[in-house]
Amino acid sequence: MQSVATKTRVSQITILVAISFLFYEYTNWQEGIWVVISTVVVAGPFSTFLSFEKAKNRFLGTLVGLIFASGVEYYLRFNPSQLPVVALIIAFIAGFMATKSYRYFIIIVTLCTCLGYTYMNMPYTTFAPMSFLIDRAIGVFVGVLIFFVMQKFVFGDNNSKLELLEESYETLGKLQKTLLEYKENSTLTTAYKCSADIFANTKDLKSYVSTANLVFGVGVNQETRYAKQVLTLNNRATRLLIDEPTVALSRIDQLLHIVTLKLAR
Repeated sequence: MQSVATKTRVSQITILVAISFLFYEYTNWQEGIWVVISTVVVAGPFSTFLSFEKAKNRFLGTLVGLIFASGVEYYLRFNPSQLPVVALIIAFIAGFMATKSYRYFIIIVTLCTCLGYTYMNMPYTTFAPMSFLIDRAIGVFVGVLIFFVMQKFVFGDNNSKLELLEESYETLGKLQKTLLEYKENSTLTTAYKCSADIFANTKDLKSYVSTANLVFGVGVNQETRYAKQVLTLNNRATRLLIDEPTVALSRIDQLLHIVTLKLAR
């Protein structure tokens, strides 16, 4: 069953995609499809927080990728015979960078896309390769701008706050379940297993909190404060299970009591 925040987010994404398509249709811009692609990709995660993080990484990744692509295009304009060597170097770098993070992935994709277009226009007789770089930059940045303006000034942050609360509550519930599992079988192996589970269960909430400034602004609101408290409880449980597993049971009882009280609120 979908949560309230998720249902609302689906409606927001539908509106975002519709607006980007309208922009593409009414501007009659041939390269306007990049606006649609950027908006769809950025809004794709059903989490507002992940979308903001993805928008930031897509903007920065595209910007850096286009700077590199401009340099490569300029070099190949005067050294077209070096294209195989340049392609081999980029392919080698891509093998290391593409899987590191979404930002690095976008840098490589942008560079490879522009390199492919450069190859299609060799030998250089027009301004087409550089024009392609400019069109891609405008398309991506407009798509990210549409997302940002709609999210900040039309949709607002009420659904984002609800989403953060839902994730915090879910993470707290998982912590309670993990601590109960340790109480039933308080061995060293179980302690390490439970600490690994806690680390995995807090991954999404940590991502949300790290992106909260992008979503809500500089000030700390009640929802963000609550999420940080949940993370603090998880960190405390992890330290107990890893550093002091042999004497952790009594302290785990105290921590479990605090978690239960927070869930009952």
